[in-house]
Amino acid sequence: MTTVAPVRAAARSLEAHLADPHDPALPGSFHRALAADRAAVFPADLCRSVQEWGVADLLIPASCGGRLRGLEEAFELCRVLARRDLTAAIALGSNLLAALPVWLRGSAGQQAAVARLLRSGGYLSFALSERAHGADLVAGATTGTRDGDTWRLEGEKYLINNTGHAGAATITARTGTGPRGLTLFLAALPDAPDPGGTPDAPADGSGNGPGWHRLPKVATHGLRGSAIGGLALTGLTVHRTDAVGRPGSGLETILETFQITRVLVSGLALGALDTCLRRALGFARTRRLYGGPVLALEPVARRLVDAFADLLVGETVAAGACRAAHDRPGQLPLQSLCAKYLIPHRATDAIESLGVVLGARSYLTDPALEPVFEKMRRDCAVTGLFDGSAPVVLGGLADQLAPLAEARATGRVDTRGLPALFAPDPDEGTGTAPLDPDRMALDTDEDAVAAGLDRLAAVLDGPQPLPGLTAARHTELRTLTGRLRTALAALDAEATALAADPAQRRTGAAYDLAARYTHLHAAGACAWRWLAHREAAGPAGPAEADTVAGFLADGGWLTLCLRRLAGQAGVLPAAPAPDGLDAAALATLNDLYDRNLLFSVTGFPLAGRTTDGVS
Repeated sequence: MTTVAPVRAAARSLEAHLADPHDPALPGSFHRALAADRAAVFPADLCRSVQEWGVADLLIPASCGGRLRGLEEAFELCRVLARRDLTAAIALGSNLLAALPVWLRGSAGQQAAVARLLRSGGYLSFALSERAHGADLVAGATTGTRDGDTWRLEGEKYLINNTGHAGAATITARTGTGPRGLTLFLAALPDAPDPGGTPDAPADGSGNGPGWHRLPKVATHGLRGSAIGGLALTGLTVHRTDAVGRPGSGLETILETFQITRVLVSGLALGALDTCLRRALGFARTRRLYGGPVLALEPVARRLVDAFADLLVGETVAAGACRAAHDRPGQLPLQSLCAKYLIPHRATDAIESLGVVLGARSYLTDPALEPVFEKMRRDCAVTGLFDGSAPVVLGGLADQLAPLAEARATGRVDTRGLPALFAPDPDEGTGTAPLDPDRMALDTDEDAVAAGLDRLAAVLDGPQPLPGLTAARHTELRTLTGRLRTALAALDAEATALAADPAQRRTGAAYDLAARYTHLHAAGACAWRWLAHREAAGPAGPAEADTVAGFLADGGWLTLCLRRLAGQAGVLPAAPAPDGLDAAALATLNDLYDRNLLFSVTGFPLAGRTTDGVS
């Protein structure tokens, strides 16, 4: 498991470019991230370093003249940068968020204009939310009035990123009534301030233009250095050719965009969790308490292993969703919602739990004492709000539960190609087809990912024993799989009953069902990934010296993930004291730490340490 798939080559190059995160002299260091956070200033040096490395071309799809081959590549870049500084990762990620409607539905001229801006080191803003309406896009009050070949935009966009230094914005405006009354416009915002300066709206009005001005930077608890603010549109005139897609198609394009960006947001959360787990593990290995290392305390081991399991589950769900965007786009509406709710939610909870391991140190901001945990904790909490908060995401999931239940009941679930979504090292051409908006859907009526539990049950019940699995491991996996399938059937019955009463559509019960469903969906993803890894390893199995590969082959990885998900879904009681499986997971975690690899099954190497210290 020490090879890096071609899809991760760019992320590996970026990690090497950023180098040691503990070296305060480097732009990508934790020290610099904390200093910018304390001063609430934009991490311009880090963003500039990433731009000089060439990130712009990796925000531009190959079909539009760039080098981005697929969503998984963008996801890995998000994870690598988020390990250092979520503020910088989200600022550059917001460029892709604002550009995606143009990549999906924009004209060739619009695509060329956005590509030029990104390659020049500029920033984009996605101007959707409003002060009075939040995520209720259909209720937005910003209007677009047609006058011959131009549109006049009036209104205010608020709590949007990069507004302090954006050179252009993708803006939603109401041009008609109802859901078909939203239109997206690509508007230039010339004379953008230097992102290394103060992104507040200048008192003299410089950096603004006729018909618009930037609102002051908003103070935030997390992402303190972000240029989050707003745009006031007071008669901004744009040409009819500045409409992204046809007038009235804005909501559909936004929903298509969110299917992609919700998966990328999960990469931000996983990057933050990797750093926090690495810090907590390093502390637990060296800190002595009650006559021994903190790591030997059962409550500490439990928190570390649970966070590791959350990371493994998260990357599995996200990897499948990334590849589905290209190979099974009809599944993406469901997979992206599951990823968006489950991964930031679990990452945030895991970081809070790891804070208990660090104790008072989890609140320190002095770079000499605590490299970045407290900042990561604040910043990661914000990821649950991006591209739809938990209620928005769970509402979207709740609407799909009854059709999914019906598909399972009637046997109408197509699982062709699912193993490829979870294969360990995809071929060079896998997932590289351009994103095709015409193949995308706004909802899903079957869940081929959750069907991984059925496939796993069939394999475990087969006539031949599975190589590498002990009888005890085989029995536990069968028991876990059976309980998870039973829980899924029970959830389907509840969802069907709720759907029969329209008044239940937006109740707490419906949202609770949707939240539970994400864990069962994730269990199916883990089943597919384990089966795909076994098939790829072949009869010879992995090298014995590779701890991670061994943990995968002997069923330990899958059992750990299914245990964690079953507990979160209410299928199993709270985890008991650590047992042999937890000890194996902790050994794997320590092995990855010692080999300086990402906490992952991908074998991703991290930049070498050139400074002294534990963390």
